[in-house]
Amino acid sequence: MALGVGLLASVPAIAKQSDRNEQIHVDSTSFDGTQQQPNGKEPGKVIWTGNVVLTQGTMKVTGNKATGYLDGDNQLTRVIVEGNAHIQQQDEQNLWMRGNADTIDYKADQDFAVLTGHAHVEKEVDPADRKKLNQSNGDKLTYNTANSTMTGESNGAAPVHMIFQPKQQQPAAAPAQPPAAPAAQPKKP
Repeated sequence: MALGVGLLASVPAIAKQSDRNEQIHVDSTSFDGTQQQPNGKEPGKVIWTGNVVLTQGTMKVTGNKATGYLDGDNQLTRVIVEGNAHIQQQDEQNLWMRGNADTIDYKADQDFAVLTGHAHVEKEVDPADRKKLNQSNGDKLTYNTANSTMTGESNGAAPVHMIFQPKQQQPAAAPAQPPAAPAAQPKKP
């Protein structure tokens, strides 16, 4: 069963557009890599291990191991992060999206990340109360890093599950008071 949904607050949330123009930085304990082969048939590949942290503007992806793929210009186009995989990014209203999964496949050149295995994504919906979160859980969640939209799938017995916060509530009106009993009138002599 597949479900498509935009995890948006009352105003459409667009991921930080400036992130796309930022450099991609990757830190790790170690790496092993090769550039794309001259025959152009094999992409370049880098494997980072140990405390991997990939950042691009406000977007941050972390995990135990990451495999990066390079295009013909040796630009990073895709990263598959495994083990305690986490992704986060701000939108244009500075609200955060955060996601966790067993594996995150981030396709930088196509603006989306696929979270698989115990996938969980939460999105802040209120700048005044950062604890108000819309949430999604599933076997596979696909997050579009350009426009903050998402799709979800459940391939097992557990369904895709979502939680939405209610709209801003108005304070409850005070209950109506029953009319006061008329004051006792003194008897006339």
